[in-house]
Amino acid sequence: MQMIYLIENQIVFNPEDNSLSLPSDTESKITVSNPARRILSLLIEQHGIVVERETFFKKVWDDYGLTASNNNLNHCISKLRKVVSTLGYTGEFIITVPKVGFIIKKETDITAQFELNVAQERTEPAAEEMSALPEITPSDLPHNEPQATPAPLHEPVEQSETLTDTEKINYKYPFIFTTFLLFSFAVWGLYTLHGVMTDPKARLQVSKIGDCDLYSTAPVSMSRKQDFIQLAQNFILKNKMTCTPGNIFVFQSEQFTTPINTGSVRDFMAQCSTNDTHKINICISYYANDRTTHDKF
Repeated sequence: MQMIYLIENQIVFNPEDNSLSLPSDTESKITVSNPARRILSLLIEQHGIVVERETFFKKVWDDYGLTASNNNLNHCISKLRKVVSTLGYTGEFIITVPKVGFIIKKETDITAQFELNVAQERTEPAAEEMSALPEITPSDLPHNEPQATPAPLHEPVEQSETLTDTEKINYKYPFIFTTFLLFSFAVWGLYTLHGVMTDPKARLQVSKIGDCDLYSTAPVSMSRKQDFIQLAQNFILKNKMTCTPGNIFVFQSEQFTTPINTGSVRDFMAQCSTNDTHKINICISYYANDRTTHDKF
């Protein structure tokens, strides 16, 4: 599960790997630095609003223990403009507001896309699978054949009892109906169990925080579930996020996704609004990053 942004239906911005690319060309991917990625994320979050230079200094450099300067900011803005130009965008993307800051115009179309990286599994039996089931016919069903009654020894001719055609039919059909009914119940039970076990959202939903469902980007084991919930709650409090009914939280922490403890942690949370059909409308992303090793402009 990840959050990506589609800019003017021409450029895909993926904050997770610091990349910008064309929607249908993976070879076009261009990676930018962490400060440049934070600048672009901040401009998108404040879409249509001027972001002041002091805000960039604090949220892009100061909060990460780095040194902020006008030269660093201008260099990153120039780099972002050059990247979108290289990808073929000819419009004015990031606009300078003299002596104030920068802005992405409200008229610029930016769409947030929220994706689950989970293979979609079938939730109902395929038609070809149902057609492959063996057809049950009266001739396939076992039935008791009448036993011949031995004639007395003194009689020269043997006599045997046989069922009439009408008696055979009356015997077979109730058995066929019972077998078909049991078979139908078995298929229905397997179908229901399959739907429960393969629902990807059910596997990623961890808990509820207030009125908002909490999801992870990967399954969380029962032994670490409480740790995950606590980290998510701490993240929400630290960033002063509030739960609005109908919203969901999607949380990811390197403590759960990275097998090696590097001593540094990058956390990500998306707060997404949903419509009446539970489809996501738009998401706002939040990041916490104490990693400084690769924070170079």
